[in-house]
Amino acid sequence: MKVFKTYLSALARANRLGPDTEWLFYPAMLQDSPAKWWDDFAFRHALHEGIDICFYRTGPKRPVKFIQALKVPALADGTVLNVCDDFLGRTLVLEHQGFQDSPERIIFTYSHLAPAPGLEPGSRVERGEILARVFDTRLKRSKLPPHLHISCIELPRSIPLDQLNWKLFPRRDKVSLINPVFI
Repeated sequence: MKVFKTYLSALARANRLGPDTEWLFYPAMLQDSPAKWWDDFAFRHALHEGIDICFYRTGPKRPVKFIQALKVPALADGTVLNVCDDFLGRTLVLEHQGFQDSPERIIFTYSHLAPAPGLEPGSRVERGEILARVFDTRLKRSKLPPHLHISCIELPRSIPLDQLNWKLFPRRDKVSLINPVFI
């Protein structure tokens, strides 16, 4: 939880929102929620696999939602493992340093973005470096407002990265992160 709070502070700094930024979350924006926080507020086709960041306020002001130009900084130093399409923009998949003492490989996804030019698999990033901007969801005629989705994945170190299935978002049915041939 401390890592996430630190990241929210970095997000506020990167966008000059001020030190008194308060991040606001509907329960449906959180991990494992079955509900949607947009449009008809009905149920998702699967439990939410991350955290959506969209609303904030600074001081006593009314809540504000992200604009598509919002800058997305890196959580920590790391390496880009993949850049792939998602249903609202692009997703960056990174392995960050600082988690090497974990028995699992810790991978983070930053989704619904317009990545910075030149960011590709193998690129090294530094903590706080601007990775992308939040994608303009109007371009996809989506009912979802622009937002940042972050997921954290624990992966056994015994699975080689070249054995991962990077087609994470092409279909709405079940898609395994691991290539079936390797299971």
